[in-house]
Amino acid sequence: MEINKIVNLIHTIDDLDGLYLLCPLTTDAGFFSNDGKLLFVARDMDLHPTTGVETDYLQLQTHIRVSAVKNNQTFKDDFYNIILFKGPVNDDGNASSFVNLCEIYAKNFGELDFKEFFYSLIDLFQLPSEQSYKNAVGLYGELKLMQHVQAQYSIDMSTVWHKSGSFSRYDFSGTDSCIEVKTTSSEDSCVSIKHKQIFDGKPCYLAVICCDVYDGGETIAELINLMMQKTDSFQNFNFSLNIAKELKKISPRDIQELKFSTNSIQFYDAREINPFSDLPDNISELKYRLDVLDCTNIKSTELVGVLEKFV
Repeated sequence: MEINKIVNLIHTIDDLDGLYLLCPLTTDAGFFSNDGKLLFVARDMDLHPTTGVETDYLQLQTHIRVSAVKNNQTFKDDFYNIILFKGPVNDDGNASSFVNLCEIYAKNFGELDFKEFFYSLIDLFQLPSEQSYKNAVGLYGELKLMQHVQAQYSIDMSTVWHKSGSFSRYDFSGTDSCIEVKTTSSEDSCVSIKHKQIFDGKPCYLAVICCDVYDGGETIAELINLMMQKTDSFQNFNFSLNIAKELKKISPRDIQELKFSTNSIQFYDAREINPFSDLPDNISELKYRLDVLDCTNIKSTELVGVLEKFV
């Protein structure tokens, strides 16, 4: 169906409160409108609700009972999955792609899981998969550090996490010191370093989280849920705000399905691992990969004193 026809049909609806059928594609799916927005609705084959997902352009709701359609009294009362297209319907590019893919899904109804179909739609409007993955790995490492520190030392680091929002120079900033987190895999003991950031004279600590993608691990969504259940930590506004910001940088598929397991968490005093203690003044913006395998980490008995400075 052409997007122009859908736009024209939406504009003919005066009552914005109800659910209107724009175009039935099959007996199980079709395009609808509510409050001037375009929706794709398909009968729920799984017969049980799953977690909803929302991005800048799309919103998924599952197992929603639809019992009344204003302009179609014969519409079957049943449970449906609904995708709301949040963008402007007169956007010929994104809206047309959305409509075309929904039509293809409807014609092949039942061959593809509805949530998998939703994730494929997200790829149209989301970050490149490689960048989403990098962001997911980085966020998981920072969250795992906070969870670990709270569990081992009863210290809530979330209050000093990205204190300056998007302009934060360090992942965790205290009054006189900072912590920068690097997340790597078990097969790689090297971390990427911006020299001036880590070794600028201010007391700085490097936290290296070693983790792997593992089917038996935990997702970012599961980890956040566990952390939010702690009544004595992770309940501050700074944490909630930064979670919302960071999740927007990751595809919902990676948030819900990418699973990690943590192998180790080590802290290093930057002053003890500086490979270039005396750089010439004419060198700037130095970046390199640092192998921490042979570096001496901070012992747990000493670490609590370091962490207490941040709260």
